[in-house]
Amino acid sequence: MVAALVADLYFLVLDPVNVVDWILTVIHQYRTSLALATFVFVTILAARRVQPVRLDPDASWRALLVRDGAMCGVVIATMVGIALLLSATLQATVFAEPMRTYAREATPKIASYSNSELKEVREGRVRRGDSPEKIAALPDPAKPGEVRASLQPPALRDLGRSIANFVLRAVLLGVIGGVTGALRRSKSDPEPTGEPKPG
Repeated sequence: MVAALVADLYFLVLDPVNVVDWILTVIHQYRTSLALATFVFVTILAARRVQPVRLDPDASWRALLVRDGAMCGVVIATMVGIALLLSATLQATVFAEPMRTYAREATPKIASYSNSELKEVREGRVRRGDSPEKIAALPDPAKPGEVRASLQPPALRDLGRSIANFVLRAVLLGVIGGVTGALRRSKSDPEPTGEPKPG
């Protein structure tokens, strides 16, 4: 939940005027991917450490690990979803103005840095004599208007999209947790005798 809140409420602790442009650009481009990577890592870690507490005599040990690993993923996705839904609501209401201020101050630095890096890459390919197709494959220059629009606070109607993302995230993390449980080595998790472990 902390990672989810940090990924969405970063603009409250960052001052675009005093933060260097490359850091603003990295946050703008990769914060969502980094947050998702954190959720996946936590899910894998939880699924690796979970121990079934309610043993089913008719189920194999691996099946129990898959079940509990998937449950870990769903629980983590639920906690993340609640945090992101809360942060989206705050962004659309209480923190809307601070987010607009951040967007106004950060947009010129992000667009300028992105375009300067793109220009260097393009010139490097030209110097190396790369094919016109490879040079043309580079993305278009960043437009300040598009950058600023991507930094604007969400509208309340966007909360429906947050709920849809929660469902997809729950499925993804549940599958990752289940697969992690299935891949656990049997020698570290021996077959149970049918009796639960003592607490």
